[in-house]
Amino acid sequence: MIFIEPEVSKVRMKGAITIQPNLAPTLRIALIRGFWFLRDTLMLKTVVASRFAKPMGYGKTAPCLIGCEDADGKETELIVKFGAGCELKQRGLATEALVAMLGADLDLPVPEPFLVDVSAQFVATIPETDERHRRAKANARASLGLNFGSKKLPPGFSSHPKGKRLPGSLLPLAAEILAFDIFLANPDRVVANANFLIKGESVAIFDHELALFTEGIIGWVEPWKPGGIALLKNLPDGQRHVFLDDVRREPLDLSRLIGAFETISDVRLNDYRAAVPPVWIGDGKALDRMLDYLRGLRQNLDSAVKELRKALS
Repeated sequence: MIFIEPEVSKVRMKGAITIQPNLAPTLRIALIRGFWFLRDTLMLKTVVASRFAKPMGYGKTAPCLIGCEDADGKETELIVKFGAGCELKQRGLATEALVAMLGADLDLPVPEPFLVDVSAQFVATIPETDERHRRAKANARASLGLNFGSKKLPPGFSSHPKGKRLPGSLLPLAAEILAFDIFLANPDRVVANANFLIKGESVAIFDHELALFTEGIIGWVEPWKPGGIALLKNLPDGQRHVFLDDVRREPLDLSRLIGAFETISDVRLNDYRAAVPPVWIGDGKALDRMLDYLRGLRQNLDSAVKELRKALS
């Protein structure tokens, strides 16, 4: 299940379609590899930061919980990342948006993404009560304009205890998330920094700003090429994917994920590009490289899955 409201998009069941209430009116549907995929065409909503709630976490990124208003004045609480706090600055925001849109289209559990307009007037309301607040305010002040936000999860989500096995019912989803991260070169969902939350049999994944960053990495090989995936046993917590040990417990079945990826057309990739604010793109070369990489991945999915199976064995 994904946490996009009301744009819940696709279904995981074979041979049937379950339509959620209040779906956006413009939809596309496809039957791929025995799975139905229902997709709305909505991309990124723009909202205005209006109420500072609190800093979230302790890292240099200094994300914050912020009440944000849409054009009708309706408030939604979002976790907002300011460009100045990201390791890759505005490129990190562009990657967050791109991966969130792709993840939602693949029916992976990403919180709904937003563009958040931050004004100087809003920044002035952020208190400076401690170092976390001061860091958040400094990042916000240096990031006026559009930033990236994701919808706050419903109550009850929490971190998963280290070393505790996932419920068996979540292993298929865990395998898809592991494949998603490996195929997109996302290094930031490891045991030491899990970047996922869980509530019963629901999962949410987040923090993708370092994904798809491959240029200049010595020895990096595309995951669909021989030797492109290495998952050594007994990797340290800072390098071992948080779901790796669980996924190795069961046979790998990525047919649903692959079917979903095959519906991501060049038109849809262009939709992603158009949705990313130009101020985040710069000369466009980095974003275009990421989109070209996704095209190559789509064309070589079967080979990528084959390499993943070998690495898991």
